[in-house]
Amino acid sequence: MWIERPNKKANFINALLGVKDQVLIVRGARQVGKTSFILNALNQLNDHPQLKLNLLYPSSFKIEGIDYLGRDFLGKSETGEDLLKNIETELGGGKGLQRPALIFVDEADRYPQALEFIQTLAQFSDKLKFVFTGSNLENVRLKNAATGRKKHFDLYPITFREFLNASGDEKLCKYLEEISLTKGSFSDFYHKRLSELQNIYIRVGGMPKVVAAYLEPAKRGELPEIIKDLAFSIEENVKTVLGEKSKLYEYEDVLRKIAFLSMNTLKFSHLQVQHAGRSEAKQLVAKSVGARVVHKIRLFDSENDLSKYMIFDCGIANYLINGSDVLKTALDERSAGILYETFAGAELIAGLLTRDDLLYWKSENKAEVEFFLRSPCAGIDVKTKGGNIRSLNSLALVEPSISYLIKVYDGQPQLDRNHIAKLPTSDNERKIPLISIPHYLVCRISELIEEK
Repeated sequence: MWIERPNKKANFINALLGVKDQVLIVRGARQVGKTSFILNALNQLNDHPQLKLNLLYPSSFKIEGIDYLGRDFLGKSETGEDLLKNIETELGGGKGLQRPALIFVDEADRYPQALEFIQTLAQFSDKLKFVFTGSNLENVRLKNAATGRKKHFDLYPITFREFLNASGDEKLCKYLEEISLTKGSFSDFYHKRLSELQNIYIRVGGMPKVVAAYLEPAKRGELPEIIKDLAFSIEENVKTVLGEKSKLYEYEDVLRKIAFLSMNTLKFSHLQVQHAGRSEAKQLVAKSVGARVVHKIRLFDSENDLSKYMIFDCGIANYLINGSDVLKTALDERSAGILYETFAGAELIAGLLTRDDLLYWKSENKAEVEFFLRSPCAGIDVKTKGGNIRSLNSLALVEPSISYLIKVYDGQPQLDRNHIAKLPTSDNERKIPLISIPHYLVCRISELIEEK
């Protein structure tokens, strides 16, 4: 089952055709669907000459009807000149090209020499548009970093919005898109249905194979095996860049610890094992971030590394915490809290230019707000159900730059333009807009703020 992502695909096509003196690098965790996504987008650009390479293989091959060139097509030149000559020959000398040729290089991290070519290849972006991908591109060491020659496009798991569209319930999709804080008129009926689907989504997550299996009822029984295999594939992928040090860890156990600790500032001592100290633990986490399996959330306005980390997909986090039967396992309060925060963080990151734009905030008296957006400047507190807003009020009083307070919970949307932030332990007060939204509306936070 193919799950269409029209907005993401349109953004990718614009990014690829718009590269100038650059090479497009598509980043994303293993099994997030990078290759399938790119191939689907290239099908829409079949009026452009195209070549496809897969550097996992030494020479040309065909898979699922697609012809791939292998590593031998790169040639021996360290600058990529042989590759350019081979492309020119393959395309008939490049004469008479009405449109730029599109060159897709898959599994580029398996053959780092290809990444050294970028400095040279980027110069030909007027007639050759290169797109590279691989699951460990950020972990590959290069002599030539080609700074300024790379343009990045991030592919994340299928979002709740895309999940909902794939479910085919057009009325529910229409209701989600038309929710307005200023116009009001909220429906309890559609709110309940959206909440039910969102509660399913935090269990299965957005990995394409998992979502496809869920959306085909006859295949739901395969979900435990599918998600187990995905987690194993992710584990093995990171081990390839850890090298010998991977023997010091059962990596899946480390992922599980990160999942359990994701609501707190990470202490690397929690990840240390016998014969491996703090430096190895830090490297393990850094490689996991580089493989985009883990997101790093920095502490706002801090010079120290007091970051917290979260698994990139709530379905994978659910597997790590509760086991493979992701739909049936009951969620205790702690597990639910972790999954809701993971869901909200992943949704926010998917809508940002970079995941580095998402921070969190903590005060000296230990009040904590899960997420902090620099632009628009907003604090976002995620609750499993209802909950108080003391931490948000504390943020408003301590940080004068903050413009909006956002509470994510299980209730209907609400807008209080005249909210007074105050604490029982202080005489200070501040008037600031407070937006309360259900979990399923996290994907529209920026739109709702602008509407306000």
